[in-house]
Amino acid sequence: MIARLDLAAINDLTKALPRLTQKPLAHLPYLTRDQVEAYWLNEITQNLADESSIAFVSRSSERINGLVVCSDSPWDTKVVGRRVAVIKHFSEADGIRDSEVLDDLLKEVVRHAARRGTECLTCKVQALHCAGIHALERQGFFLMDTLLDFLFDSSRTPIETISVPKRRNGFCTRLAKSEDLPEVLTVNAKAFARHFGRYHSDPNMPPETGAKVYDQWLRSSFEGWADWILVAKVGDRIAGYAVWKKASALEAKHSIDIAHCNLAGIDPDFSGQGLFTALIREGMRVAQGFSKHLDGPAHVSNYPVHRAWLKLGWKITGVRHSFHKWLQG
Repeated sequence: MIARLDLAAINDLTKALPRLTQKPLAHLPYLTRDQVEAYWLNEITQNLADESSIAFVSRSSERINGLVVCSDSPWDTKVVGRRVAVIKHFSEADGIRDSEVLDDLLKEVVRHAARRGTECLTCKVQALHCAGIHALERQGFFLMDTLLDFLFDSSRTPIETISVPKRRNGFCTRLAKSEDLPEVLTVNAKAFARHFGRYHSDPNMPPETGAKVYDQWLRSSFEGWADWILVAKVGDRIAGYAVWKKASALEAKHSIDIAHCNLAGIDPDFSGQGLFTALIREGMRVAQGFSKHLDGPAHVSNYPVHRAWLKLGWKITGVRHSFHKWLQG
């Protein structure tokens, strides 16, 4: 039986979370199970407090065998210009082999989203969640891209021990200033012109959506979304940037020791000159004042970024697939 989950029944979910297989923060192996489940419950509770969010569970004999949580995505909706919602959590209970559990949960979410006028549903799933991936495909979702999650642990690799290539003459890194935005936007447009992320690969996205998404992401970062932004300069010219954030309020509440490198770009005119490596190394130096652990995503085919992070001691600790389903053309 598929039933809606509301805040009044959150205690039922508390008992079920230990049995659910697809927990958040899977790329942070240093966290305890209790930390992850407490964070997860708090996040779902916050989701359900938002009137745009909805959660459904699959029940059998009063036992929860599956969960799906879906929320509107105001930022995507604004940037894309189409009404977008995101499936934030999608999991079956350990030992459940009945594929109907996941299929029925997705069908309910799709019906609900369609009634609300949602045009596109998005979902990211861990690459090893084969049951979830197959269920998404059966329900008409299409794979758009794959992200690798990288993690750096300074308790295992002290930042001071990491060597980087000697900087070229006339090259420096510094914190960005508000007046840098126009020049950084130019770098950003060039850096992502040939990118193949999910906003670029989805043929149903309005034209130029990919470029618009990264443009707005960077503007938001300069307006306060980011905690610090670094730029790389070659002579008088900005040649690259990196956007960093401290742990969120929810992460800090649950003592999740982390800082995030969310976005970075290098002007193709300066590719292969070590600018990305230097930017990340400097960001790591700043971040060590806040956290021992750092993470960041990279597209599966962005090999220069992979090589740079691995050179700096980062490890691949997670892989996620992005899926989209269009409910209206």
